[in-house]
Amino acid sequence: MKQLRSLPPEARLAVSDPEIPTVLESSTLKELAAAEVIGADVDRLMRLRMAVATSNQEDRAMYLCPECFVPLSIVCRKDCRSFWFKHTLEDGRCSAVTRGELTREEINARKYNGAKESVLHRQMKQWLVESLHASGMFTEIAQERRWNGPVSGAWRRPDVSAKLGSVVVAFEVQLSTTFLGVIAERRSFYLREGGLLFWVFANFNEDGRRLTMDDVFYNNNQNAFIVSKATCEESRATGRFVLDCAWVEPGYWNAAPQFRRERVAFDELTLDLEKQQAYFFNYAGSVAQRDADETKERASWPSRFENWWLDVANRQSSLADQEDELRGFPSCAPRDWNDWGMLSLTPLRFYGSELRLPIAMLDCFYSAKHGRPIGIKRKHLIEIAHYLAESYPRYLLWFRKALQVYERGDLLVKQDKSGSWLKRVKAYKKDMRMNPERYGSDQRHQMLFEFLFPELKPLPEWPSDVLPQC
Repeated sequence: MKQLRSLPPEARLAVSDPEIPTVLESSTLKELAAAEVIGADVDRLMRLRMAVATSNQEDRAMYLCPECFVPLSIVCRKDCRSFWFKHTLEDGRCSAVTRGELTREEINARKYNGAKESVLHRQMKQWLVESLHASGMFTEIAQERRWNGPVSGAWRRPDVSAKLGSVVVAFEVQLSTTFLGVIAERRSFYLREGGLLFWVFANFNEDGRRLTMDDVFYNNNQNAFIVSKATCEESRATGRFVLDCAWVEPGYWNAAPQFRRERVAFDELTLDLEKQQAYFFNYAGSVAQRDADETKERASWPSRFENWWLDVANRQSSLADQEDELRGFPSCAPRDWNDWGMLSLTPLRFYGSELRLPIAMLDCFYSAKHGRPIGIKRKHLIEIAHYLAESYPRYLLWFRKALQVYERGDLLVKQDKSGSWLKRVKAYKKDMRMNPERYGSDQRHQMLFEFLFPELKPLPEWPSDVLPQC
């Protein structure tokens, strides 16, 4: 895993005071900040928790404690969704103490086993069996039948098992606190044995869910299935195995994801044995399509913005005529432009930020691109170059690169009949070495310029990036 960029504290999911602040990535032996590994993306983190738990069970731990080299797991506080790294074994060899009052086995005995044979649990198994029989799709339907693994030699006893064609499906009821390690171990077992693990819930709400429910949900392509008396009755009435499905649909252009719920039939689901997933809505596929659509749309905006800019500069249309099109521009900006909101046209500025569009600089750069003055009342490009070098030294490094990329050197030489531009270039290069701070780039607008002029990336920040020191 590559090291993540720094995140603001309010965006992180990690606790602020972890016992283990850094972790050792076993594949690269790099020491990483725990908060950066945990990150700020819940979907990614829940899948990472599963990957870490699985790797620990298979003796190929992804993360180790940098002090004692014991494998680490990712756990969460009960009172809030704050995560941290914890030793899988704590025997006093390490100064970091992450063990709670109860062991995993003790908690498992007190909570998980207590709920395992509850009245609701037994009722849900019966609803499952009746629904499977009603569908006519399944054979060898049974409760608590021992599954002997010919590949691994291990065995499991799923709540309900049934055969669908050549595939055996193991249905497990998730009621309370099935540990992530238990979930990961069962997932690995059925993957090895060529079966499919299918978790069902008694209920699944948008908010207030247990972390153990999310461990299943996020690792099942953000789909959850609910079995109830109502779904069982509908299964018997329709002759199809019916379940309630809850899923999330990703939003476009930073819109919030939408939580959906619908009653579906098992034969409408996609079954992926390799990923041990069963889903009605393809969340991962939808995210990939959204990202592709946004990338395509975003790629069109530099030229669309440029056309708008040239129209206004050439007085071919007014700001009001282009208002609807321009208002869409910030919504298509990269996702990390958190301080960019809707664009106001009177005056041109971004709400939520004190940044105004650098109008004069955009005119200069579009002038360099087109080889003629754009928006500034000058006759020749060389006048634009003099104007920028004199009035806006913090953009000079970028403008130099624009002249190079757009191959305007010969044009400036042709227009420099008096030789004044050559003299200015020699003078500002000397001044750059003596007073580099005067020419440090105006990074407030760097993201905007790199978005509108991607061919200029990366833009230099200091004279030392482009000029020799002597």
